[in-house]
Amino acid sequence: MRTVLVADDHPMFREALVGTLKSLDDQVDVLESGTFGEAVDRIASVMDIDLILLDLRMPGMNGVKGVRSLRTRRPDVPVAVISALADSFVMRECFDAGAVGYIPKSLSRDAIVSAISTILDGGSYTPSEGLDAIGPGELEEDEPLDEAVRCRFELLTNQQRKVLELMAEGLLNKQIAYAIDVQITTVKAHVSSLLQKLGVSSRTQAVILFQKYRRAL
Repeated sequence: MRTVLVADDHPMFREALVGTLKSLDDQVDVLESGTFGEAVDRIASVMDIDLILLDLRMPGMNGVKGVRSLRTRRPDVPVAVISALADSFVMRECFDAGAVGYIPKSLSRDAIVSAISTILDGGSYTPSEGLDAIGPGELEEDEPLDEAVRCRFELLTNQQRKVLELMAEGLLNKQIAYAIDVQITTVKAHVSSLLQKLGVSSRTQAVILFQKYRRAL
């Protein structure tokens, strides 16, 4: 008997996924959780889990950080992300955090079945197409932030977020270095990293995106 934990806050999708898993093999037992906290409780109370299928966006979940958290708590259990986010950078970050697969919810049922089967058999899964290869791009003033952009902000470290906040206040690198008591080279490294994570090419774009993100909170 193999046990799979499905962690997703959408009951209808979770129900469909549970049905899909049970159609794979009558020897598959499925556990469910609708919040990240429930998922944490499950992996703490059930030792025999063979796979965690994790949605990136649900209550209590901090995007990719949730993948890393589950891997830290249960390094013996593989985690595969199953998400509606079509963002190649987020996908790469999930793999860097220890995920063994990234399954877009937009895939056909047969493709999802194939991906899960591959992972349960000890393999990994990376979608060959259907993910955006670029960053958020230019956003119109009244255009809402999509979930991929929100997830990118969650990838920022506390220090990178502080640097971005000071950039939004108009401070230059030298002033930021003084404000957070680090070398200017460290500030430059933070700026370069946060630009990459946000998928933008300039400080101005990063600040505009950050201001929009704060307004959406």
